[in-house]
Amino acid sequence: MFDGLRQDLSYALRTLRKSPGYTAFAMLTIALGIGASTAVFSMVNGVLLRALPYPNGDRVVRLSQPSVRNQGADARFSVTEVGDFRNSTHSLDAVAEYHSMPFQLYGRGEPQRVQTGVVSDVFFDILGVQPLLGRLFKPGEDAIGAPPVVVLSYRFWRERMGGDPSIVGTTFTMNDKVHQIVGVLPPLPAYPDDNDIWMPAGACPHRSAPIMMTLRNGRILQAFGRLRAGADVATASAEVAAVARHLHDDYPSAYRSTNPLGIATTPLFTELTGQARPILFTLLAASAFLMLIAVANFTNLTLARQLRRSQEFTLRGALGAGAGRLVRQLAVESLCITLPGGAVGTVIAYIGLDVFRTLAQRVTPRAGEIGLDVRVLGFAVLLSVGVGVGAAVAPFARVRRALSDAARRGNAGSDGPREGRVRNALVTAQVAIAFVVLVAAGLMTRSLLLLERIDRLPDAASVASARVDLDWTRYTTNQQSRLFADRLLERLKGTPGIETATVASDFPLNNAQPFRVPFLVSRSEGENAPTVRADISSVGPGFFSVMGIPLIAGRVFTAADRDTLSPTAIVGQRFARINWPGQDPIGQRVSADSGETWQTVVGVVGDVHQNSLSGELTDVVYQPFTSRPSSTIRVLLRTKGASGWVEARLRAAVKELDDKQPMDEFRTLLDVRNAQLTEPRLTTVLLMSFAGLALLITAAGVNGVVANSVGQRLREIAIRQALGASGRQVMTSLLVPLLITIAIGLAAGVLIAAPLSRFIAGLLFQVRPTDILTHAAVGLVLAAGATPPAAIPARRARRGAPVRGG
Repeated sequence: MFDGLRQDLSYALRTLRKSPGYTAFAMLTIALGIGASTAVFSMVNGVLLRALPYPNGDRVVRLSQPSVRNQGADARFSVTEVGDFRNSTHSLDAVAEYHSMPFQLYGRGEPQRVQTGVVSDVFFDILGVQPLLGRLFKPGEDAIGAPPVVVLSYRFWRERMGGDPSIVGTTFTMNDKVHQIVGVLPPLPAYPDDNDIWMPAGACPHRSAPIMMTLRNGRILQAFGRLRAGADVATASAEVAAVARHLHDDYPSAYRSTNPLGIATTPLFTELTGQARPILFTLLAASAFLMLIAVANFTNLTLARQLRRSQEFTLRGALGAGAGRLVRQLAVESLCITLPGGAVGTVIAYIGLDVFRTLAQRVTPRAGEIGLDVRVLGFAVLLSVGVGVGAAVAPFARVRRALSDAARRGNAGSDGPREGRVRNALVTAQVAIAFVVLVAAGLMTRSLLLLERIDRLPDAASVASARVDLDWTRYTTNQQSRLFADRLLERLKGTPGIETATVASDFPLNNAQPFRVPFLVSRSEGENAPTVRADISSVGPGFFSVMGIPLIAGRVFTAADRDTLSPTAIVGQRFARINWPGQDPIGQRVSADSGETWQTVVGVVGDVHQNSLSGELTDVVYQPFTSRPSSTIRVLLRTKGASGWVEARLRAAVKELDDKQPMDEFRTLLDVRNAQLTEPRLTTVLLMSFAGLALLITAAGVNGVVANSVGQRLREIAIRQALGASGRQVMTSLLVPLLITIAIGLAAGVLIAAPLSRFIAGLLFQVRPTDILTHAAVGLVLAAGATPPAAIPARRARRGAPVRGG
């Protein structure tokens, strides 16, 4: 058997060397198809198929209280609520709390802002995580007053601590306390947040404040539970829901009917992968369709090649070669193409992994697990072998039936009617599938173009932003925060190249969580003030001009807006239109503290997308930073030309004011906007790449069909020309059947694309999945892309020099 395989391999290589054009094109087709499929499968494998990097991952659930009024956002839990669920749910053997907040780290070079995960002592035990170095938290270390200890994340340890293996046991200062490092975590997904450091809950002064320990609606915590042995998610969900109902009945004042809270129990796997599924399945479908087009094209090439070799097969059959022997020979030849093609495709997938990881980072914490592991490489090998054997064996049965017919016709090596129908059917399938991929790419492209126009600031590259989180142990009053901001702006004013400097608690598209608060809105005398919800943001003078937000009515804030007894506010245009229809909003009032303090509206500005470009417009109530400062300061600078030098100047100004105060997140508004657009841009680029390859392969396949037809009809064409047929008539007879085949493929593509395009509806912005304009444009592009290549061999036939197909 091995001698026979060696002979088959030697013969296959000699045969393929004699057809370099066929070999190169077939190999490239397979490489592109397998490369795309392998790259996408590596994403699916890393995100959806790999086991979670937590030993107890399949038993971990996240508890949440979705807010009906806040679009289902998690309202979170209070300390007392976490305790209630911990003590009342028997299907969960442990419940841990979690929240994240910034601290200032001193004693390790320059002051650093560190994002810190604050957790119960059982948090890592629930996940089943073991430390890379040292230990994790012991029972009781989350108690108030326990010695302050911290655990470092792997990334923070490597990047900011130099990967020092002796760091366990050393100390540093965070805010006003000395903390001891007791351990280092292994590499883990950045979940629930991308934290630098982890500390026990009792060490956080905000969470451990006496009021937070008793305030039932002081909701700042997330909650995680571990299923008891034998319990499942459904049982835990029912029990958690029952506990929530009892809490609502027992403490009605903590669960206002104006803002109903639900309860949800979500498996950790869903938490880590839920947002990524639509994109992954879209790309997986697109790559699968591209692979089908490549397989159809390769099968068509194989069928044509087998038909041209029918005399060889007839002779070998007469000499005693059975069907099994011929199939083995053809399979070896085919594998000589698909296996190297698969290897090239795997290299292509490896080169493109960074792009896929970048996309995955926007939708899942598991992006770091994407790679070419044994499962992915096995997928590529199986795909190569399956395509190679299938493409060789599938056409052979029809070729065998055609051998005797071809011999009787005296034109062995030409298509019979049935073989022609098979080839046309393969072309029809290619066109139909290509249409589906092109429609998906077209819809995403239209969606991206519309998204790019939203809140576009022409000079966004000239506006820089930075974050200064004031140390809350040293800046304890609003007066101190305002004084720091005033002194910082004073230092920046007059700096050559800085046109405008201002501050804010937040700004649009900054990836901050929605901060929707209830407002009372003034009404006519005798009417009750209704409650509405809107984001709230403290902004300094010049904020609206820096951000390019237009003033619609009234005025903007000035440095004089410092009165805390008669505070002012500015609202968005939609907020004013909804709450004071037909009235002048200037002079109206709003209250964010249930009517204790009223703010007078002095201006109306344009609406913005505060949290997401693709989301709805955000109602925002702006208040003057000078009267209502924030300890989280966003510095915004409009500069002349490039802003690269501004970071050093801003950092120096902060250090002049307070050498213990770090500054980070320096970036331009263009960077901020591009971060929002990364996911749709990469998704669109990948789909467009798949669509371009699909169009290229389909056009090449159509060209091959016409070239083969021309090569087999040389005698017929010569006779028709000798009898007076014009070149146009010759071309028409060759192209019309193909155009009919393409039209049928387009019609089939429309029928397939209509239902399938609905699956990407969640990825589209202001574009319907059944958009007629996109479908029509794709049909024209596909017809225009497939027809010219087919006309090339037909035109050669018209000139009397037809080419040989394949």
